[in-house]
Amino acid sequence: KLTTRQLKAIPILLAAKSYEAGCKAARISKACFYAWMQEEGFAAEFERQRNEIVEAAFGLIAANVEKAVCTLVGLLDTGDERTKRLTANDVIGHFLKRRELVDVEHRIQRIEERLEGRG
Repeated sequence: KLTTRQLKAIPILLAAKSYEAGCKAARISKACFYAWMQEEGFAAEFERQRNEIVEAAFGLIAANVEKAVCTLVGLLDTGDERTKRLTANDVIGHFLKRRELVDVEHRIQRIEERLEGRG
């Protein structure tokens, strides 16, 4: 069970640029924060709220990927040759990275299937 003070401190700590700044804003000492982090309940709630923030951020990114890709591809038609070249390299790089990740994913899947067959 968390105290009211702990529950109020978590969002402040997570919003800060550093734990030190968060402790200052939450009006707790760093020693207090680190002691709280040793408590299973506090650490679990801190991690849960941090994961919530991360998931929301990834949701925002995912919602705007198409717009970003369209913007990037649109830059291929710019009159500025340097911008065109840099954009073309970005597009090719993203394509190759995706292809590499898919290949690695397939290789891992085949390895896992072989290992399961032996077990």
